[in-house]
Amino acid sequence: MWSRRSTPSPGIARCFEVTKDPIDWGAFKTPTLRDVARTAPYMHDGSLKTLDEVVEFYDKGGKPNKNLDEKIKPLKLTDGDKKDLVEFLKSLNGEGWQKITAPTSFPQ
Repeated sequence: MWSRRSTPSPGIARCFEVTKDPIDWGAFKTPTLRDVARTAPYMHDGSLKTLDEVVEFYDKGGKPNKNLDEKIKPLKLTDGDKKDLVEFLKSLNGEGWQKITAPTSFPQ
């Protein structure tokens, strides 16, 4: 999924560098949600410190700018919905996989 931001920053995941299509200027590859509760701060610039702030940001429809996707709209979530969403995001943390090492050889 490609997302847009108001001030594109350099990085290896910028969509425009891959597609060379001007419509993709400011788009970037969205990372996985696995372990999202452990990866603060959030957003491309680290401007949001908690998952609660992220949910509130998107509940308001993001921040108006020239690269905001037209599909981003205010969500109008209830306080209970916001709490449930944050708890769901926290549930995406896992245990055990962090200590798995890459194989040193593969079957021929």
